Amino acid sequence: MKALIISDNHGDQRILERVTQQWQEQVDLMIHCGDTEMAPTLPVMQRFKVAVLGNNDWGLDYPLEQTVVTAGQRIYATHGHRYQVNTTLTPLMLKGQEQGADLVCYGHTHQLAVTVESGMLIINPGSISLPRGQYARLGGTFAVVATTPDSFVVDYYDRKSQPVDGLHFVFNRKGGRA
Repeated sequence: MKALIISDNHGDQRILERVTQQWQEQVDLMIHCGDTEMAPTLPVMQRFKVAVLGNNDWGLDYPLEQTVVTAGQRIYATHGHRYQVNTTLTPLMLKGQEQGADLVCYGHTHQLAVTVESGMLIINPGSISLPRGQYARLGGTFAVVATTPDSFVVDYYDRKSQPVDGLHFVFNRKGGRA
C-alpha cells in the first residue's frame, strides 16, 4: 500500500491541486490531516479518501478523526490538536493502539515528524503551506508512505514534489530503523 499524506495547507488550493494531480495515479490513498480551510465538496478535496477536521476548519463538515482499512493496512487520521501533539505523542499513540492502527497520521504542529511506536508508524507530513521548525526553509512538505509486511518506507517531498535529501526512512515494523 502506498499513501500520500498532507496537512495544513490553510486555504492554499493551488498547492493541493498540483500535488494531487501529480500523485493521484502513483498512490493508493490520499490523506489530508486537517486545516485545509476548504469545503469538502471542492473537487480537489474529493480526491482525499481520508480528510479530517483541523482546529482552523471552522464550519466545515469533516470528521474529527477517521479510521480506514486499505490493502490490509489500518490507518487512523486526526489533526492532532485534541491529542497534545505539541508536547507529547503518548495520547495519540494510545488512540492509535485503541484503533488497532498500523499507521497513525496527524498534523497541527506544522513540523514533520516520523517514528515507530508499538509497531505503528506515527507520522506528521509537516505543513505544505506554513512550515515551522528545522525544515521550514523547504517552504512546505508532504509525505509518501509505502508499507510492506515487514517495513514502512517514508519519503518526504517539497512543494515541487521533489524528494528532500536526508528525509528517506525505512522502519522495521517491530520498531526502529531498518
